[in-house]
Amino acid sequence: MAEQYATLKDVAKRAGTTAATVSYVLNNSKKRYISEEMRRRVEEAARDLHYVKSSAASSLRGKKRKIIAVLVPQFQNQLFTQIMLSIENVADSFGYILSICNTFDDPEREAEIIDRMQAQRVDGYIITPTARGGENTRQIRQMGVPLVVVDRSLDIDEEYFWVSSQNYESIQLAMDQFLQCGHRRIAYIGWNADFGGLQMRQKAYRDALEAAGIPEEDGIIYNGQFTEEDGARLTEQALREHPDATALLYAYNIQARGGVQYLAKNHILPGKDISVIIVGSPDWARTGSNDFTCVDLGGIGLGRMAAEMLFRIIESEKPIRPHTRIQSCSLMEGSSVYKL
Repeated sequence: MAEQYATLKDVAKRAGTTAATVSYVLNNSKKRYISEEMRRRVEEAARDLHYVKSSAASSLRGKKRKIIAVLVPQFQNQLFTQIMLSIENVADSFGYILSICNTFDDPEREAEIIDRMQAQRVDGYIITPTARGGENTRQIRQMGVPLVVVDRSLDIDEEYFWVSSQNYESIQLAMDQFLQCGHRRIAYIGWNADFGGLQMRQKAYRDALEAAGIPEEDGIIYNGQFTEEDGARLTEQALREHPDATALLYAYNIQARGGVQYLAKNHILPGKDISVIIVGSPDWARTGSNDFTCVDLGGIGLGRMAAEMLFRIIESEKPIRPHTRIQSCSLMEGSSVYKL
């Protein structure tokens, strides 16, 4: 599938002028006189064609640069490390390199990075979006540049290429394990993220309580920021305000690390004093003396699926209809859950 970046010649053809005139207008040059009518025609043509100024002179229509942009929201999250490594393995086999950027879950930073990547005429994008990912990727999608969204969804009313983890099912697995072990006072430690499908994790928690006949008011939910510090703070608050809680469900592994550190400092032993399950499978959760029950979201599989989907789009001679692939999750049993 050829790139859809417009060139100066494309804009000139639509505006009925020369590439040199287009360059003068778009660079706001004062070296020669350009009529207001011509400026208007050139600017309209550039807008209609979604023209983006290129900082790579060799990047012409149909000529690939062999560079893929990968945008992830959190380098410290091992899920995204797994995704990136898997993408790179697939990219290597196609002779491509990656330009990897951390958005820090900042929509404005995400928009700036995308602008820079467009100027570099990258051949495609793999993006785990921020809360404004739909808006920030609009021009990529309109131009038809290959784009695959991974893990989180876009809040848009159109089809797109998406590789998804099982946000809802991951919590289901954890709750099933707790409930089978007799736990009914289960504290949910989560993140204030109502975008990208992540809100499905809290919904799964509530649905599991309802299915088990546990009144909604008996649910224990604490949401905060996506940090270790908030993980510790929310754990302390949950156990202080609900001393009868027998289980902690960490919906995100970054918060889990802070929560686990809080438990250790206060000599609360997982698997003995309280049951713990972590959604995500960071290395620290199952190394040394740690042996936590985790839900593996399948980061390696997510990355491989996303990269394979992207290169299928890039290499195809015919348009491919947008579609979704799902990476399954799995429960990794440790010794952090006890039976009541």
